[in-house]
Amino acid sequence: MLSPDQHADGLPAVSHLPLAEFADDVLGNLFALHEEFGPVAAIEDGGQRLVVLFDPELNFQVLRDTDTYQGRFFPIRGPKRSSQRRLTCGLLGMNGEQHARNRRILKDAFSLRAIAGYRPAVESITDRWLDAWQPGSTIDLNDEMTRYMLTVTSTLLFGMNDQQQACELGEQIADWVSRMHDIGAGALVPDAAFDAGYEPLLEQAEELERSVTAMIARRRETIADQPDACDVLSLLVRGHGELGKLSDEELVGQACVLFGAAHMTTAHSLTWTLLLLSLHPEIAANLLAETLGPEEARTGLIDRVIKESMRVLPASSYSQRVTSRRVQVGPYDCLPGTPIVFTPLITHRLPGLYEDPRTFNPDRWLDIKPSTYEYLPFGAGARMCIGGPLAMEILRHAIPRILERFRLDVPAGTEINAQVTGTMLSPVATVPIELHEADGQFSSHPIQGNLTTLLNLPGAAEASTRPRQPR
Repeated sequence: MLSPDQHADGLPAVSHLPLAEFADDVLGNLFALHEEFGPVAAIEDGGQRLVVLFDPELNFQVLRDTDTYQGRFFPIRGPKRSSQRRLTCGLLGMNGEQHARNRRILKDAFSLRAIAGYRPAVESITDRWLDAWQPGSTIDLNDEMTRYMLTVTSTLLFGMNDQQQACELGEQIADWVSRMHDIGAGALVPDAAFDAGYEPLLEQAEELERSVTAMIARRRETIADQPDACDVLSLLVRGHGELGKLSDEELVGQACVLFGAAHMTTAHSLTWTLLLLSLHPEIAANLLAETLGPEEARTGLIDRVIKESMRVLPASSYSQRVTSRRVQVGPYDCLPGTPIVFTPLITHRLPGLYEDPRTFNPDRWLDIKPSTYEYLPFGAGARMCIGGPLAMEILRHAIPRILERFRLDVPAGTEINAQVTGTMLSPVATVPIELHEADGQFSSHPIQGNLTTLLNLPGAAEASTRPRQPR
């Protein structure tokens, strides 16, 4: 239970929910905090304060001021001069002039021209992946999309000419990120799991840094012989004109942080979008018809489907900034070092912004145009995700291609739960999907699980609007 408290001296109410308990059920507690406190809430535990934003105006205050509210992507940074510190010092953990320079250098690798160069690799991987699927079988959709995106992300970041080595490095980074998620809650309030996992994490980081450094060295040796290599690492190793080249330490950090930011978020976005289409057969049918129809007749339904999926089930459920100075956020006085959380998961569901917010309705995007602080699946402001356009390109290609080749069906009565792991809204356990020939005979069946509290689903009974993270 949350225990809001109004101080006798008139200071604003705060929750005294232990931060460890908040981390144990981020999904339910975000909804509960919003229900109790409205536009902004604060948790105080053992002298530590965490402020959580739900209101677009407060999102605007925090996300536009990058000097006062600084970025920190990974909560476990490690000791100074450690491998862990270097691996986590990528774009999302940089600030000030270092962030500005690195972002300018990275920009070319995520430009529309660069994305066009990545398209053949994405198409080839997608078709090869789908060739292994068989009508009549049942797949775990989230596992498939996670492994698919590991291949795509590794290839685009680390090398199209040696996909095996690229994927091996990608698996190493994914394992390292997973370990951080497993013990990450303890970064706020250390507990037994954090104590047991911290030293092994530092050792794993040392091994990973050696692998990344070796990959960079190999790329430098071969770059002259591969003038057309257009993976992200090759572009970064070549440098950027007047801005020069990234240092070895910067390259190591960028490689790991870019992979960590791209891999699972895009995988979960694919899973949620395909699941939503399988639960909304009319929308799936319309999207397939538009995909197969003449290009000049298309209405942009695929973009509306992706936007709406990222609204109701945003893979990045929340993110954070850290204050660099004393500042007022809503009614709360925040000292330097205060974590400030913003949460698309709640902001995207504000009824004042989105009519019938729990309903998956892609066509709402024909009539609405929310600001970047009202709709922020990729963040907002000067630190908006640099890889957002590439993620959208992958989604735009993969989803229609899957629908062209298969009809996806969720078995009746399937229990599908969502949870917040790290900062991501992810499925719990498996997401079973039956594969059928692409016969256009779309249908849906009622499901169970806390997804029915996050969404108004066809045929589902009226549910509570406060989901709980499953145990």
